[in-house]
Amino acid sequence: MFSCSRRVYFIFLLFTGLTPASAQEQLDAYMLELSLKELLEIDIAGAAVRDLGLGQAIKTANPFELSAMQLPLSVEVINSRTMRARGLKTVTEAAEHLVGVISGESPAEPSSFSMRGFIRDSVIILRDGIRLGPASMTMRPHNTFNLQQVEILKGPASLHFAPPTASGIINMITKKPVIGQESVTELFGAYSRFDSSEWGIGRSGSLTDNLAYRLDINRAGSNGWVDDTDSYSFNITASMLWQASPSLDVLLSFDYLDDDLPAYWGTPLVPASFSREPIPGIIKTDNGSVLDQQLRFSNYNIDDQRSDSEHLWSKMITRWQVNGRIKVKNTLFHFNADRAWKNAESYVFNPETLLLDRDRFFVFHDHEFYGNQLDINIEHLTAQVEHQLTIGLDYARTDFERARGFPGGDSVDPHHPVAGMFGPLERRLSPTKIDEFALMVEDSLFLNDNWYLSLGIRKDFIGTTRDNFDEKGVFIAGDSFKRTFKPTSYRLASSYQLSDNVSVYGQYSTGHDPVGSNIFLVNGNENFDFTDISQYELGVKSVSADANIEMTSAIYKTKRENILLLVSHDSVGNSGSQVAKGMEFAVSARLSQNCRVGGNFAYTRAKYQDYLDPDFGVDASGNTPPNVPKWVANAWFSVNHIAGQPLELGGGVRYIGKRHTNFENTVTLQDYVVVNAFAAYTLDKLRISINARNILDEDYAPWGDIFYPNQIGIAPPRAIEISFQSKF
Repeated sequence: MFSCSRRVYFIFLLFTGLTPASAQEQLDAYMLELSLKELLEIDIAGAAVRDLGLGQAIKTANPFELSAMQLPLSVEVINSRTMRARGLKTVTEAAEHLVGVISGESPAEPSSFSMRGFIRDSVIILRDGIRLGPASMTMRPHNTFNLQQVEILKGPASLHFAPPTASGIINMITKKPVIGQESVTELFGAYSRFDSSEWGIGRSGSLTDNLAYRLDINRAGSNGWVDDTDSYSFNITASMLWQASPSLDVLLSFDYLDDDLPAYWGTPLVPASFSREPIPGIIKTDNGSVLDQQLRFSNYNIDDQRSDSEHLWSKMITRWQVNGRIKVKNTLFHFNADRAWKNAESYVFNPETLLLDRDRFFVFHDHEFYGNQLDINIEHLTAQVEHQLTIGLDYARTDFERARGFPGGDSVDPHHPVAGMFGPLERRLSPTKIDEFALMVEDSLFLNDNWYLSLGIRKDFIGTTRDNFDEKGVFIAGDSFKRTFKPTSYRLASSYQLSDNVSVYGQYSTGHDPVGSNIFLVNGNENFDFTDISQYELGVKSVSADANIEMTSAIYKTKRENILLLVSHDSVGNSGSQVAKGMEFAVSARLSQNCRVGGNFAYTRAKYQDYLDPDFGVDASGNTPPNVPKWVANAWFSVNHIAGQPLELGGGVRYIGKRHTNFENTVTLQDYVVVNAFAAYTLDKLRISINARNILDEDYAPWGDIFYPNQIGIAPPRAIEISFQSKF
């Protein structure tokens, strides 16, 4: 089995054993405008209310660096300044502050997301533009210290990374080197309730005139708000940029993650007659089950539990400006990971014994993924019309070995649980091999100074082989699977500048995703095509004449057809559909030089049509998908330079509407409001902050795991955090 820790030393050798050189940085061009004094100052006052950034170019699926105002799609960015100002330490927290995004931190599916009426693997997760596979199998909680920004594209709006999925894309973009910058060091530290702590150190600079480096190290840990739920995360990102010539540069980067998730798999539902202290306001169930305050902080996992992983990304990105019209970008990448889960995951109250019946489940991943992305971008004039053409060629190879088992369980007293041990491991192997090749062409025209038109198409060839073996290593031919999928996706989009300050856009796009959205788990009884996804979207983006107010709004309809339908106990087929309609709105306003406000809301109506869920055999026709609220809203404010001092006060309010936790819609998570607040005092090179999270101590459940319907993960109680940031 691969061990990433054997290779981490190479990251450090990168900065100690190479001969210095120097280069021109293109990846973070905006930083070139900053003077050394500005780079060394902690200047994030007011950033808690982020700009919508309509005049800026996003990095995701934007080869010609169009501004967000020009792009005919719904896109959002939250950068490191805003994440630091709000005290957002994880990607989950950062994404939740954007329009209509909710998430959960179930150990079974870390950092699951819900957007635009679709959940889990309908959201593509990227790390620096690389998709590892289905998010439910590959995603881990990621800290924000090592990130430059997080970008979200809504719906099947991009053809650049994979067959588009219904919800959209979340792209985590790590910090990169900046040439011409003198050496800069960044420090961060934080401590809060439950012995939660985090620290980070970043170092960047130029070694010579054509070589620059960046190194960021971050560690977070906590004892957890539930008994025996220690966790930690350790992330190193390192990169070096070399400019071989004025038209050619090469970026070499490494990204290492070692983590262990908290062992909290939820608080069990119990009958109201058994509960000693029911918690009001969190859930509503059709059978009268409740959550008990006296069980809230109990851990029902085993003593030798595991939910850990070790990952290493390696990338080499080459950018070549062939001439004034043609540029080429090539990304060669390799990824390797070990992941392990060994837990008692499910806790079901037994009314006859008055005990909790626990299961046992283990699964180990040995995941290798490598490939190459080639993008050729051409700009030229056609009959005096500005013409942009992108051609993409992608190849990737996945070797994914999954070992799993279901040993017998036991029962424990709900009020006095004895952890116990897991027991023997009898592994069943399920190796999956996937070869992916894709051709993408996107052709865009500026028909005049105001009118932009784009047409794109993507053709994928996905060869999948999945083998299944029993506990004795005997091949199970009936459960195994081999097939090549050939989905075709396309997008027609246009934007029109009504004035210098107002733009309208529209698009029609299609996409496809695998059976159950998880191609790593396709078995022999699932030999049918990908689902069909289509979306219509209209939107408006505007900036006030004085640039103090920015607004965006969008309406959309997304349909996912030919999704899984249970035909019999042993087989499924292509049928059924899911439809989501909604509207989104975001605003950011500077009321005065020192006062800013901002907010957003999303309204979503989503339901299944003629759908029988294959995992549980539930007829969900007409029901709302799990973890999809009708309303999501956020609002923030900040006031700085209070009484002429470098003092900033601010806060935010988040509202999440009711959601269901299962396909039957028999368990409902109640709506909730969370209030956060902060105060920060800034000196030249030091910012000290106090963040109050969940200041009203609201009891709520952010997410319901569909595979664990008898327990609910309750959010942490109020916590006060003190932190510092420094740059020198």
